[in-house]
Amino acid sequence: MGNHRPDLQHEFDERLTDIKRLFSEVAGKVKAAPAVAVAPGLTPLELARLILWARGLLETHLNPDLFANPALNILLDLYVNRAEGQSVSTSAACTASGVPTTTALRWINALAKRGMVVKHGMPSDRRFTFLELSEETAQALDGLLGVILNRLADPAAD
Repeated sequence: MGNHRPDLQHEFDERLTDIKRLFSEVAGKVKAAPAVAVAPGLTPLELARLILWARGLLETHLNPDLFANPALNILLDLYVNRAEGQSVSTSAACTASGVPTTTALRWINALAKRGMVVKHGMPSDRRFTFLELSEETAQALDGLLGVILNRLADPAAD
C-alpha cells in the first residue's frame, strides 16, 4: 500500500466530512423542501438523474481525474435506485462510482462507517451485499435537491 495510504484516508475523511456537513446543513435548513416544477418531469428524482448525467459528461469530455467524486456518484445512484424501488449491489455501486473497484470499495466502507449508507447481506448467499441510503441521508438528499429545484424556479432567491 506504500506511503500514500494515510494521505488517501485523510482525503476520504475530509471529503466525507464535507459531504455530511453539507447534508446536515441542508437537512437543518430545509426539511424536504417541496419541489417546484420548473420543467415537466423535473422532480428531485429527475434532478438526481440529471446531475449524474452531467457528472458523466464532465468525466467524459474533460479530465476525469479532476472531476472524480465517487461518494457523490454512489449517493446519487443509491438515491435514484431507492426511488425506483431497485436494490443496489456493492458491485453495481462500484460501477456507478466511476473509479476503480478498490477505490470505490474504500468510499463505500467510509460512507457506511459514517452511517450514510447501510449494507445488507443476502441471507441465501453471503457473497452478495446490497447497499441503501440511510434514512437521514435520503432525507438530506431530498432537501438538497429540493433547494436546487426551488433555486431553479426562482434564480434571484438567496
